[in-house]
Amino acid sequence: MELDLSLFAQRIAMIACLSGFVGGVLAILAHGAVVAISDRLRARARTLQNVAQARIRQQAILRAMPRG
Repeated sequence: MELDLSLFAQRIAMIACLSGFVGGVLAILAHGAVVAISDRLRARARTLQNVAQARIRQQAILRAMPRG
């Protein structure tokens, strides 16, 4: 059985192209997931900061109200 080198090289090139394509798609998906997680964490931090500021304002209003 003789080995056809041109067919072998063609198959290797095809596998390399496909693996590069799959690797690129996986990299894009991973980057998208990291960006989505980052956005969610940033939104959660912003919400917590807004809640803390609202509590501080509420306490300032209650302290400023006259008692009695």
